[in-house]
Amino acid sequence: MIKVFLDASVIIPALLSPTGGSFKLVQFIKLKAIIGITSRTVIEEVEDNSVKIRKSAKEIRQFMHDNSILIRKRISLAEAKPYKSTVVEKDVHVIAGAKLTKCDFLVTLDKKHLLKPDIRKLVKPLKVITPQELLEELVK
Repeated sequence: MIKVFLDASVIIPALLSPTGGSFKLVQFIKLKAIIGITSRTVIEEVEDNSVKIRKSAKEIRQFMHDNSILIRKRISLAEAKPYKSTVVEKDVHVIAGAKLTKCDFLVTLDKKHLLKPDIRKLVKPLKVITPQELLEELVK
């Protein structure tokens, strides 16, 4: 079964809009058509935006639970270190999380740092992809 690692840039829109691609992707996870994984580090990033997105930490945790998204423990500095030269420091934990959980895809909306061609090439065989790109691949 396909395993996908969700970045905060996907979780936040999924929390906010039941019509967008991020939410639609989460529905595939909820239906157990794919395995959705993130890390405690990513969840902390989402929770850091709780005031801005008007969702409490409890609501965020409930959303993850209700949609069967698995949460790996926090990414340690030692675990992230091998990927430091790959991306900007604030996103190292995302690459590390996807690699450490042996995901097939890292799903993100971060065009500035993660969806760049050079990053996609550096992290192969992990595929860095948008929710929409993955949805298109799933319905083929």
